[in-house]
Amino acid sequence: MERETKERWRELCERIVRERDPERFDEAILELLQVLEQNDHRMPNATLQVPPVEKPGKLVAPVV
Repeated sequence: MERETKERWRELCERIVRERDPERFDEAILELLQVLEQNDHRMPNATLQVPPVEKPGKLVAPVV
């Protein structure tokens, strides 16, 4: 993995762990998946296939 890609991957993971806003969390997850997908294209011998992911709808917690 290229150094720049690895740094971006780490930065996104750290952001995901700290993120409290659901929309920003979703955005960070999608961005991480894009970085990982780009890396898969660079590794022709990779066996893991990640299907494209759609942004989920808003989750609404039930009022108790």
